[in-house]
Amino acid sequence: MLLNSRKLINYLKLSLSVILGKTLIFTHLLFYMSSELKVSEINVRALLGGTIGWMVDVFDLTLILFIASIIGGAFFPKTNPTAQLLYVFASYSLTLLARPLGGIVFGHVADRVGRRITMLITLIGLGVFSALTGALPTYAQVGLIATALFVTLRLIVGIFVGGEVSGSHLIAVESSSPRFRGLVSGVIESGYYWGYALAALTFALLRDYFGTSNFVAFGWRYAFLVGLVVALIGVILRLTVDDPEIYKRAKATGNIAKIPIAELFKASTRDALVALLLLAGIFWVAYATLGFLPTYLTSFMKLPLNEAFWGLAYASLIGGVLTIAGGVLSNYTGRRRAFLVLIVVGIVLAYPLTIALKLGYTSLIISAGVLTSVIGTGGVMLAYLAELFPTRFRGSAVGFLWNMASIGATGALLTSQYWLKTFGVVNGYVVLLIIGYVIGLIGVAITRDNTGIELDKVKESLRE
Repeated sequence: MLLNSRKLINYLKLSLSVILGKTLIFTHLLFYMSSELKVSEINVRALLGGTIGWMVDVFDLTLILFIASIIGGAFFPKTNPTAQLLYVFASYSLTLLARPLGGIVFGHVADRVGRRITMLITLIGLGVFSALTGALPTYAQVGLIATALFVTLRLIVGIFVGGEVSGSHLIAVESSSPRFRGLVSGVIESGYYWGYALAALTFALLRDYFGTSNFVAFGWRYAFLVGLVVALIGVILRLTVDDPEIYKRAKATGNIAKIPIAELFKASTRDALVALLLLAGIFWVAYATLGFLPTYLTSFMKLPLNEAFWGLAYASLIGGVLTIAGGVLSNYTGRRRAFLVLIVVGIVLAYPLTIALKLGYTSLIISAGVLTSVIGTGGVMLAYLAELFPTRFRGSAVGFLWNMASIGATGALLTSQYWLKTFGVVNGYVVLLIIGYVIGLIGVAITRDNTGIELDKVKESLRE
């Protein structure tokens, strides 16, 4: 027991050093990128609250993929490993299918009631229902009841995840000045990578601490408690955040749509469909990398679990930094041009980065970091969406479109094995990536660019 205690302490020290290193890098990057920053131009608490909320979202979603083989054995009928993986991927897709519903429900709350209450409800719900996954009985204990409970929790979690972007994300963006909107967008989206890193780190530490057999038997359950702790920290931060002034003015003057989601398609049908196409392409690549890479590295490239997951944990540092850089870049080039440049770079680098995954541990970290960053396009998306739609239905627009695009992206997960079997392990993966980039490229070619517009003037731009 003493030995185990010392072992746990050593792991905690190691995890603390990794997290501290991420924090220092993030802080220095933020400092140098915003040397002219004034506190009045960025709502720092909203920014941190949004980033942490996104961490919890992605921690839960990514953890399921990291332990997919274990989840398959715990909650689904005994069958061959490939079938069980497909069951888990299908359940993961159900989470994504529920997200547009969350976007509509909580987008409506965000527009009609307030952004602040929305972000508190979604994070509390996400933290609690995600943690409950670790307390479920297994298929061996209660049969199909375990399967039904697991799928139900995935659907509920998906609804809360779908609502997150309508609250915390929008508060941070709507509270920032135009010249820092790209930075804010990039920082919030970098939370995706901090959450991914936390999931990879949690998996690696718990697996090493409990040992493979005990981790498979029961140790994986503790991983879901980590997300609950982070969620509680995020809730505490969010308690001090108020609704943006731009939203307060719109609500005070009655300039809020009665049925925001209907108003979206009545007033901005073309913008909505084009944005949906563009985001679907980016999300496709995101799920082909962040979602599928753990399985690709271990099941297809046959890398040891330890090497793959520690490599992904460190690679997320690169992904987070590039995401912030992508958001900042878009303030100088415009959102549309930033998307164009970054997507073309992604297409050019798809093959050499895939080859580099198997050239050594350092090469794995660098190439996986660049691949999972989706070349920084994620840092542009939130600012791009916020500037495309007016305040009177912006919460519903951002929430619905963001989450609807993720449904199409599940095609990357569900078709991944087909491309690999058809074109080979390396070429098939490259094809998988390029499909997503091309979809995004089509969206970029036909979208509008409102970079730097005052958000309360977006209404007028829609009428031009």
